[in-house]
Amino acid sequence: MQAFAGQIVVNREMIITARDGQRFEVNVSASCVRSARGEPINGILTVHDVTREREQEEQRSTFISVISHELQTPIAIIKGYASTLARTDANFGEQALRSRLQAIEEEADRLNSLVGNLLYASRIQANGLQMEIAPLDLVPLIERVARHLYVKCPEATLTLDISPNLPIVMADRERIEEALQNLLDNAIKYSPQHPALTLAARATSEEVIVSISDLGMGISVRDQVQIFDRFHRVGNPMAQSLPGAGLGLYICRAIVEAHGGRIWVESALRQGSTFSFSLPREEQAQLPMVMF
Repeated sequence: MQAFAGQIVVNREMIITARDGQRFEVNVSASCVRSARGEPINGILTVHDVTREREQEEQRSTFISVISHELQTPIAIIKGYASTLARTDANFGEQALRSRLQAIEEEADRLNSLVGNLLYASRIQANGLQMEIAPLDLVPLIERVARHLYVKCPEATLTLDISPNLPIVMADRERIEEALQNLLDNAIKYSPQHPALTLAARATSEEVIVSISDLGMGISVRDQVQIFDRFHRVGNPMAQSLPGAGLGLYICRAIVEAHGGRIWVESALRQGSTFSFSLPREEQAQLPMVMF
């Protein structure tokens, strides 16, 4: 190697493969240890794993790109409509005036939601997600979220499939409502013009599992691996054209895992998706004793 012939090699970037097949990005520096006479007697090779640093750089780049785009769009719309309304030579009818003011309100709500999610994500990163865990009956909560959905998106069809005598869970009511709302919003966003959704809840001996299914565009296997990561957007061109900062599912995962639960997705391209999460039961089911 050149370094052991008297030269110094620094910041040489390489990719190495571990025995299990996992690949790492590394920085390699090498130098030669010489004797008093200047003869090479030893070599020092330093290998620094920079995989995590590269991931953080990529996340920062993604953050700037996504947030810049998501902020610019509503700001441009608000400014455009406000400038139009401020024109002294304009004479708007009541309906035209109302539609422009409604557009400004909708884009302001979109900005507020984006900033709220960013603050939420920063609290998660700082381990500042506070929970008020208490016994919670999921059925009234699910019914309330369903009523809100019909008001917000009247063209959607939501079917409730709740097992009878669903047990009480240990959860934070407000946080679980946020998670449900995020999952429903995603299902509507990535579904056809008239979304058909199913919200199901069933119990096992240790937990309650809530699932939201849609008949939308679906998610590739590759995207399923990263879909709960911060700022990740589905690679489908149609999905990329839809608004969003890639924080909704990241927040859902943080909420569910803070409850000691788990969240996952089952999906196939053009066949829809099912997002599920679990919550611990207040009391474990009493299993029958089998005597031999």
